[in-house]
Amino acid sequence: MHRLNNTIALQGVLALLAFGLLLVVAAHALKPLNGNSLDPAYPPAVEAAQEPQQPATAPDAQQPPDAKTESATVFHGTIVKDGNDYVLRDQSGTVYRLDSPAEAKPFVGKPVRLTGRVEKDARLIHVQRIEKVAA
Repeated sequence: MHRLNNTIALQGVLALLAFGLLLVVAAHALKPLNGNSLDPAYPPAVEAAQEPQQPATAPDAQQPPDAKTESATVFHGTIVKDGNDYVLRDQSGTVYRLDSPAEAKPFVGKPVRLTGRVEKDARLIHVQRIEKVAA
């Protein structure tokens, strides 16, 4: 009888370990892509040439820098409409919200060079200038 109890206990422990392993695998598989969404199609695919971001040489005189905001940076990517917002999607697929939707609207779907200050934590760019670049 004692041996039967040990066998049942061992089976229970193995079942719990297997269940825990399945939970870990499931949690890893459901990790958000780029921190944005569980949908692999987010952000929407855009067919345009994109270049990596490069630091700007001229700082912005309009906005004082703070701990969460970097100096002016130049981004290369594509403006994409996301619901009611406009976002910049760079070559790596990172998506940044833009604080100037009216300024970004004419550039939807086009490759651009965008200069602005980025708030890394919020993934928000305070737009200074947007220029269309050749594809």
